[in-house]
Amino acid sequence: MTHAASQPIAGKTFMYKYFNVQTPGDECTNDVCDCSSDGAPNIEQGRVYTTREVSPSGGAPPGNGFGLHLVSVPGHKTTGGLSVEEVENHFSEKLGDMSKFDSFMDFNVVFATSALQSYKTAFEADGVKHLVGTWSDSKGNAYSSIIVQVPDSQLILELVQQTSLTSAGNVVKLEQRVPDSLLSQQEGRLSGQALTDTTSDYIVSLVVNRAASSKAMAQLETFYVDGMGTTKTHDAIENGASKKCFLWPGASVNVCFTERDDSATSTSFKVGDFEDMLNNVHKTIIEGHPMCPMDRWFDNHYAIDSQSVSSSKILAYINSQKPFHTCASSGLSAVWDPTGLGIQMDTGTGLPSDCSSTVDLGFLRDDGGNFNPACTMDTSNCGSLSADQIV
Repeated sequence: MTHAASQPIAGKTFMYKYFNVQTPGDECTNDVCDCSSDGAPNIEQGRVYTTREVSPSGGAPPGNGFGLHLVSVPGHKTTGGLSVEEVENHFSEKLGDMSKFDSFMDFNVVFATSALQSYKTAFEADGVKHLVGTWSDSKGNAYSSIIVQVPDSQLILELVQQTSLTSAGNVVKLEQRVPDSLLSQQEGRLSGQALTDTTSDYIVSLVVNRAASSKAMAQLETFYVDGMGTTKTHDAIENGASKKCFLWPGASVNVCFTERDDSATSTSFKVGDFEDMLNNVHKTIIEGHPMCPMDRWFDNHYAIDSQSVSSSKILAYINSQKPFHTCASSGLSAVWDPTGLGIQMDTGTGLPSDCSSTVDLGFLRDDGGNFNPACTMDTSNCGSLSADQIV
């Protein structure tokens, strides 16, 4: 899961302090990618992956666990929308002291843990603001969640365990946060003996969770099931919240969307406003120009690495329905769902009909060292938007 960020290295420091994570082997030196040869500002990255118990230090260069990436690519643009800093301010204002639930907390990644009490103890000792929630699965089994924001960023983590917490303080009642199928798979970790420290805990990714407006919610099943070929794994209305979850072929992490009333978030900036802003940037920069690599809000995305998807199904949907998408010479690079969230398509899917096979963007790859293809400031494939107009 990747987010555009203004302070990615500070976010990485926070994740290293509290979680069992490592730096991917393809990271730029000292977390800074040198873009000077492209005439662009340098890129800062705070990229980690959650260490796996079965192979804590092995795997390919990107890391063998779930990636949590914060990236600052100031050379790319947010034309038609808000800046990254403005959106981060909205998140921080809404979450505040984490004393009550806000629908923007649904923009999170959910992990199974065996050390939930230990995380709470550590957060309390250091004054890290967090929210405690309780919820049940469809069988009535009780779970607790801790929701915490990586400071000054859009990255929110939710840790879950089948346990109750001591000295929990203010506790909110939540709807079911994770589909039953995933809870069953992780039953041993979630309901086993609690660990007394976090350093030996291996958090396991369960859900990429997103808030959704009613407009987007009405379109998500068509996009994900009919278009992308995913399986719907959860569909429920509980405590006034409507939740749907989907699982990509060959994947283990579900993608879930939660719709709530606008009153579930503070301030006048609502979930629908965030979606409209993201989609307006995509429309301004890449609609009709799928070889344009300048959309900074692509950095809000998750990646699918599965080779089990139905490429023919996906291409047929893109060619007929024309969701926002980008391409490289090797094939489809990314597609955006109705909420404005990007999906990095590391799936071997071929080229949509409106893409040229002669252009190699390569901007979705990180080749390690000091070089990052996202350094590009090339606007030659951005239609009428010149370098001066993309601001």
